[in-house]
Amino acid sequence: MNEWVQVVPGNILEATENIIVQQVNCMGVMGAGLAKQIRVKYPSVYTEYKRHCEQYADARGDLLGQVLLCQVGEEKYIANLFAQLGYGKKGVYTKYDMLQKGLEEVLSLAKKENLTIAIPYGIGSGLAGGDWDVVSKQLDDTFAGYGVKLYKFEAD
Repeated sequence: MNEWVQVVPGNILEATENIIVQQVNCMGVMGAGLAKQIRVKYPSVYTEYKRHCEQYADARGDLLGQVLLCQVGEEKYIANLFAQLGYGKKGVYTKYDMLQKGLEEVLSLAKKENLTIAIPYGIGSGLAGGDWDVVSKQLDDTFAGYGVKLYKFEAD
């Protein structure tokens, strides 16, 4: 990680940054991992996300690369990055180019509005099966010159 991407211990749902980023699928399902935790803590995010997915029911692939920004408090947002079409227990679901597009959009918004960004450590490489070496390089390249925190959850 470069000096702009800082890894910090903690639960990203308790992050003080303005934008919490998560990778989502295009199927309208937030059934596991961080997505499920966000669904529980911020039910409105799930409602908006599901509605957005339903609008693309006949062309779910068109969601790839989009960012759905949901406000959950004063100057507090969840950025849903559509970087995987489906989901499952085995396989690589992360589409690196779509993740890149979403990260760039979040960065652009953050710069424009002077907002801070929190990203889960391992984004795209946990349940989505992506290669963390690839994703961490994307993060380094994308956020060079703009500080971002990666929250690494460590169970007690």
